[in-house]
Amino acid sequence: MPPLRSHKPTVASLSPHTCLPPPGQVAQPCAAHRPHPDSADLLSALSQEEQDLIGPVVALGYPLHRAIVALQKTGRQSLSQFLSYLSACDRLLRQGYEEGLVDEAMEMFQFSESQAGDFLRLSEQFSDMGFQQDRIKEVLLVHGNRREQALEELVACAQ
Repeated sequence: MPPLRSHKPTVASLSPHTCLPPPGQVAQPCAAHRPHPDSADLLSALSQEEQDLIGPVVALGYPLHRAIVALQKTGRQSLSQFLSYLSACDRLLRQGYEEGLVDEAMEMFQFSESQAGDFLRLSEQFSDMGFQQDRIKEVLLVHGNRREQALEELVACAQ
């Protein structure tokens, strides 16, 4: 059984931000669960340069909190580099990986989507085999995402 933290609802109405409506009505986000109600406060805390980078990204439909995290991870780079990072993360998230793990993998592999994707795929496979996440991360980094060498070390250490 997969860990609860990696579970993602498959039906939009099961979102934690949606309240169940009375029968016959459409679900609406609850006031208490609206994501990031203090967006104006978040924006006002940013420098003008940061706001200039984040503005167009939010206009494209990215959530403000996600854009801010991406800006923190990438630094004040060009808009194209910033969007490239967000797009890579989105592609990995659409594959079903947890947001925190995607951010961590992108940072570990210096924003290389292919290396981060390999890491996430192998990490999930090894986790499904019952190995501990910390140990998986360590051996994948030591062995440069090489599956066979990493698996050999995981098995050897488990015996």
